[in-house]
Amino acid sequence: MLSRWQWRGHVSLFVFLAVVLSVPFVQAAASAAKVGDVEYVYSANQVDGNLSAYQIDAATGALLPVPGSPYKTGAYPVSVSVSPNGRFVYVANQGSDTVTGFRVNVQTGALSPIAGSPFAAGKYPDAVTVTPDGRFAYVANEDANVALVFAINAKTGALKKVAGTAPTDAHPISVNTSPNGKFAFVSSFNADTVDTYHINAKTGALSMAGHAAKTDEHPIYTKVTPNNRFLYVSNYGSTTVSAFAIDAISGELTEIKGSPFVVGAKPYSVTTDPNGEYLYVANWAGHDISVFQIEQASGVLTEIQGSPFKTDWYPYAVVVEPSRHFAYVANNGANNIGVYAIDTTTGGLKQITGSPFVSGAGPYSLSVSHVSR
Repeated sequence: MLSRWQWRGHVSLFVFLAVVLSVPFVQAAASAAKVGDVEYVYSANQVDGNLSAYQIDAATGALLPVPGSPYKTGAYPVSVSVSPNGRFVYVANQGSDTVTGFRVNVQTGALSPIAGSPFAAGKYPDAVTVTPDGRFAYVANEDANVALVFAINAKTGALKKVAGTAPTDAHPISVNTSPNGKFAFVSSFNADTVDTYHINAKTGALSMAGHAAKTDEHPIYTKVTPNNRFLYVSNYGSTTVSAFAIDAISGELTEIKGSPFVVGAKPYSVTTDPNGEYLYVANWAGHDISVFQIEQASGVLTEIQGSPFKTDWYPYAVVVEPSRHFAYVANNGANNIGVYAIDTTTGGLKQITGSPFVSGAGPYSLSVSHVSR
């Protein structure tokens, strides 16, 4: 496993330029959202111990720092998650055993600490995620082999630990939920497994569902497709992605034909576009992004023409914003965020003018949100 805080590249300076995209990448992105709506990107900067916050230029995809950014977190922040309404942001601080919570100013995008933050979050919290209904947050503790459950105060965003813990396999790295809020999935780096849990809709409690699904070596991040049918897992130790069909009733995982699928060197992060048509994989050692078309009936992956697409050094995370026009990549070794226009016909990526944009040192995790003003 990588050192928690090993990559400390030199921060580079980049000029923020006006962006002009050529066909077929020109998109009427602003028309996809209501007037006054805004999208943000958040970057947990592992080395600097802070969170960068950016507003997305809807027309170009460029990143515009919000007032006050970056914001102080705990030591070695490695995961960031946003409430579904975009009002609250949570950061798991691996080095200080806490979760930092922020409230979002809807008008300006500026962040302010939630009362009571930071919140104690167990030993070495490696991931935090908010449920689709915004009522609960889950935190994976990598050395304790448990997942913690927190209730979220709807008015203040404060976290309150729910009694009990959910045991996991060895060294849980990520915790993720299905979009319908029925299941949670935890990948365990040292056990080469993904566990499925039923989510109690009233209490947020997690209960194990069936048997753990085997992956390739050292699974890292997981992603469930928007239709709740498929789960994809990046296997850092095997240069592959494992693909599973999700049973709609039990949550049990069945490996898809052809899985695991070969990707680039040491895949770290995995995500889909909001329509679930394409899968994007950040290959840490390959310094690139693999892109696959998802066969809608079976979940089988087919790599698109032109893949993989080059990034800067050591990409840890990749996310796609809700309008599906732009993808964002955290280049941990280069201290910046790459921005790519998405060809919505092919899923292909083209880096926009002015990209990459400077982040804090060691960008490790990204989250994107949509806020209605």
